[in-house]
Amino acid sequence: MKMKHFIQSCMIAAAALCAGCGSWLDVQPYDQISEEQLFSSEEGFQKLLNGIYIELNASELYGASLGPEMIEVMGGAYEIGDDAVKWGNYPDLKRYDYASDYWRDRLDATWNKAYALILNCNKLLEGIEGREGLFAPGHEAIIRGEALALRAMLHFDMLRLFGPVYSQNPEAPAIPYYTAREMTPEPRLAAREVIRLVLDDLAEARAALANDSVITEGTLMSADPAGGSSFLRYRALRLNYYAVTALEARVQLYAGNRPEAFERAMEVIRAADKGTFPFVERAAVVGTDDPDRIFSSEVLFALSHSSRNQIFLDYFSPARTSFVFKMEAALINQVIYGGGQVTGGYQDDYRNRAGWSTSGANRYFYKYADMQDTGTIENTMIPMLRLGEMYLIAAEAQSDVLANGVSYVNMLRRYRGISTSLPSLTQELLIYEYIRELYGEGQLFFLYKRLFTTIIRSATGSLNTLPSSNVFVVPLPDSETDNIQ
Repeated sequence: MKMKHFIQSCMIAAAALCAGCGSWLDVQPYDQISEEQLFSSEEGFQKLLNGIYIELNASELYGASLGPEMIEVMGGAYEIGDDAVKWGNYPDLKRYDYASDYWRDRLDATWNKAYALILNCNKLLEGIEGREGLFAPGHEAIIRGEALALRAMLHFDMLRLFGPVYSQNPEAPAIPYYTAREMTPEPRLAAREVIRLVLDDLAEARAALANDSVITEGTLMSADPAGGSSFLRYRALRLNYYAVTALEARVQLYAGNRPEAFERAMEVIRAADKGTFPFVERAAVVGTDDPDRIFSSEVLFALSHSSRNQIFLDYFSPARTSFVFKMEAALINQVIYGGGQVTGGYQDDYRNRAGWSTSGANRYFYKYADMQDTGTIENTMIPMLRLGEMYLIAAEAQSDVLANGVSYVNMLRRYRGISTSLPSLTQELLIYEYIRELYGEGQLFFLYKRLFTTIIRSATGSLNTLPSSNVFVVPLPDSETDNIQ
């Protein structure tokens, strides 16, 4: 894609993809609103920010490519066959053939969409300057903090997808980092410099969100009972203070900064211990006809998509007549939710009982299926950051000796209904726990890339993918290589 086409894609403003998400995200497509209108009131800034959140649901980003679909195929989450009639282009992706026309176009679209939203974040941030008087007390800081965090998150995921293996070559050229609304091409920065800028944005976002109501009032996951504005409610559907803290923990661990990752993960864990993000109760996921399969009370940040069930229908439903995404039977039965203390897998794990269903010889993944009560906000949530990951980060980052972190893994496992404790922790056991906790949420490929380790696809290991730069270093999209030339 030539630069002029990239610029055109960046100028396409976010439209409301999920009409009916609720009043908290009501927004007129702001390609129909002039910039003067947008920046003439606090409501205009809210519309711009809400539009960015809504566009994160796009299939090019977390609604598919960076969520349950493309990136999870790359992370070995699903058993992919070789029959092109049944599986379409997925066999190419299973082989990491990023040069095929189809996947080159898909990766191009993800890059362009991410940078379009980054530039909209910059449009918002620059628009605030000199207009602070438009905002109700404290609102300007919240809007600015969330926009900074969104910019950091999108850059970080482009780094994780297209950048080098950070643990091996942090000085390698990676991606550009845009902090201004200008659409002139920026140079690619070293991966270490990108991480620095991501952390700078997150630090500034945390400071701006220091008075976030989530700290004192919790997530407020309902409309204002007095009928007022919902802008400062539904905090788990925004990059709130604790979500930004959790995102920093993820970034710090990716960069190998273990003490900093541990500190941030523990800040979130302490907030959860005080009741801000309580662990899901057994009655909500086991022994009920309407389980909360995403463990919504623990979700630190989620997107809201009124058609979330379409994800289940498109990829996971046993009623599908072509391909169905599911784990290899032996892997799920003998390793992930089997094997006892050898693998840490138990059938009575809440994540198994709520998230998977058996039909014949197959196990099907139901995390994104509709609840019976389809009108609840929980039925729209697509998890982006969750409490369980903070326990796994704390375990991995506590010290250089993984065994010292086993208490954090065992604590998480107790909240998953597992009474047996692991006596020690290895990297392999930790990976299994990440799979159980984050399956279908777009994090497994990034986990393997960070650790530069084998991608697990089968119980026997015969189908596993060995680590290599050909697997983990995704080529830059055409739009960026055209700019370099």
